Amino acid sequence: MLSLNYSLYDCFTTEAFQGHVAVVVEVSQKPEISFAIKIATELCQTITCFVWQEGGNFWVKSIAKDGSIWSINHGLLAVARHLLGVNGEADLHTYGGVYRAKTHGNTVTISLPKMLLENTEMPERLSQTFGIMPVSVCDVGKTCVVELRTVEDVLNLDPDINGITRLDYNRVILTAEDETVPFDYVCRCFSPKQYINENNGSLYIQTFLPLFWQERLGKDSFSFLQMSQRRAMGKAIVKDSEIEIEASVKQTFVGSLKVQ
Repeated sequence: MLSLNYSLYDCFTTEAFQGHVAVVVEVSQKPEISFAIKIATELCQTITCFVWQEGGNFWVKSIAKDGSIWSINHGLLAVARHLLGVNGEADLHTYGGVYRAKTHGNTVTISLPKMLLENTEMPERLSQTFGIMPVSVCDVGKTCVVELRTVEDVLNLDPDINGITRLDYNRVILTAEDETVPFDYVCRCFSPKQYINENNGSLYIQTFLPLFWQERLGKDSFSFLQMSQRRAMGKAIVKDSEIEIEASVKQTFVGSLKVQ
C-alpha cells in the first residue's frame, strides 16, 4: 500500500469554500506521468500539483482533472503556501518555467512572465454566443479577451456554454473596469474545452489582464475580482520584466491518500 500526504487549498480567497481549489500531493521523487494522471483524475479537482525536491530545488508537476499538464496555474499559489509556510521564499521549478514565490502569513506572492495581447475583430460566432456589443476584443494564442462597458454587463451575462465549446478559442475572458473601491477591474473566465465551464480563479489570465488594464488606466498596480460563483480576488503589479501576483490562500483539508 502506498501512502501519500496531501492538502487541499482554496486560492485567491481568505475564506474556505471560496476561490479556486487546488490539491497538493507530496511525493519523494518525480512521479511517473501515468501514475500522476491516475491520481489527478481520481481526485477530480481542477488541478492537482505533485511536489518533490530534486537537486536542492522544489519541483512541481501540475495535472488537470482531464489528465492534461499545465504550467502556470493557481495550484502554484497552493504549492508555495504548502512548502513555505507563513514566511518563506523559493523558486518553484516546472517544466514550463521557474517562478519565484514568497509567503507572508496566508498571502502568497508569485512572479510570472508577461503575455501581450493583440487587438482583433469580434468573431461573429463569438458575438452570437454571448449576445454582446464589446468595447474591444483582443487575443493571445487560444485565449480571447472581451472588454465590456460595465461591471453589471460582466456580472449579468448568462453564457451559452455549448456555444463557447464551438468557438476557436480555448478560453474566453470577459472583463470591465470597476470604478468602485477596492477593485480596478473585474473578469470572468470560460473554458469548457478544458472541462471548466467557468473558472473560479485563474492565475494564467493574470499574465496578460494587468497589461491590458495598464494601457487603459495608465497605472501599474491593480486589485482585481474574478466574478465567478466562488468569488476570487487578488492584486497585480506590473514590473519591467514580469507581473507580480499577490493572493490569499486558505488551507481547507489535510489528509493521507492510501493507494491500494
